[in-house]
Amino acid sequence: MGWDTDLQDASFRGVQFECTSTKDSVSKTLAIKQAPYSNEAEVEDMGNDPRKISIQAIYTGIDYLTWVDALEAALLATGSGELIHPVYGIQQVNVVNYEIDHEANNPDFCTISIEFINAKDKKRELFVPVATPEKIETSTITESPASALKTALDKLKLSDTNKLFTTVTSIRNGIDQARTYLGVAKKAIEDILSPADWIVGLVDDVTKLVTFDTSISALTKWRDVVHRVERFEKLFQNEADLPEVLRVWRSTQVASQIAIAQQVIATTRTEMASNQQTSFSPVDLAIVRKKTREVLQQAIRDERRINSFESITQIQIYKNVAAQIQDQIQELIETRPPITKAQVPVPCTLHWLAHHLYGDMRRADEIRRLNPDLINPAALQVGMELTVYAR
Repeated sequence: MGWDTDLQDASFRGVQFECTSTKDSVSKTLAIKQAPYSNEAEVEDMGNDPRKISIQAIYTGIDYLTWVDALEAALLATGSGELIHPVYGIQQVNVVNYEIDHEANNPDFCTISIEFINAKDKKRELFVPVATPEKIETSTITESPASALKTALDKLKLSDTNKLFTTVTSIRNGIDQARTYLGVAKKAIEDILSPADWIVGLVDDVTKLVTFDTSISALTKWRDVVHRVERFEKLFQNEADLPEVLRVWRSTQVASQIAIAQQVIATTRTEMASNQQTSFSPVDLAIVRKKTREVLQQAIRDERRINSFESITQIQIYKNVAAQIQDQIQELIETRPPITKAQVPVPCTLHWLAHHLYGDMRRADEIRRLNPDLINPAALQVGMELTVYAR
């Protein structure tokens, strides 16, 4: 839906007019402080200047002058008046200036350029409400490539059994090597001719590795699993492999990375619901989001090189997943207190600083996670700046 489907009849103080264009401008009031010979400045946002509205009104017809006189009387009246903006609706504005233009070649016609100023703009929501998915089903990522591979294998079964045997052997060896990278074993024999089944099994194996209940930091454990999945890139590089195999394997890698991110999100949600100290700080969550988006972006680039109908469909799936991951992690980040900087007031330990800031020395570990470069948490010096949650 655009502005052309939702236009309103323009008027000022009840006097209607036709409108050919509008221009709304808003500027910021900024206080800029800069030391002499310095390339850096301290900029303080002091708020918004009043909104300025420029409207080009026209009147035409044998009775146009009657409407011009009525509008001019409305424009000359003192004080603010109600403007019906053709796009934004009701506005309380003051008239700054106006110009009435007549041309010799256009009888019974005139244009009126009007400048308004809106001293009190309506409140606008910063974020557009979105429905954040509870969980992304990784099967939707691999469904189309898996179906295409199954069709290709069925054709080989009828036309070229030698090629079928070679392809099935290559897939089986690739899956075995992938499980070696992951450090897991599979006892059951998989049906290679049913790609959807062995893909789900492999992604499930990745998901089981993503646990954050050990003495190792959660971000370190996440990195370890991500690096194992990244080694999948070494597999299926043989040009003799079917194109469908390569596309399935690419979607399997993406689905594995998404499964890892879903475990991070689920863990954080569970900890926040029970008011526990979260394993992932907002900075950690941003790192997870960035890495996942990079994986999706690379998969999109690879699909674009193929430039087929199937690749266009798969690209849209990757884009949708990327948007959902963005919303999921952003929601978690925004539910935590905002990140700020705090100066150490006296020589102290991290536990003393946590008590000083929050009245809770147990939050020292939280501050430590937000400051991974901190060398000695037992000897903080006066004036040191640390990243902390706002109180």
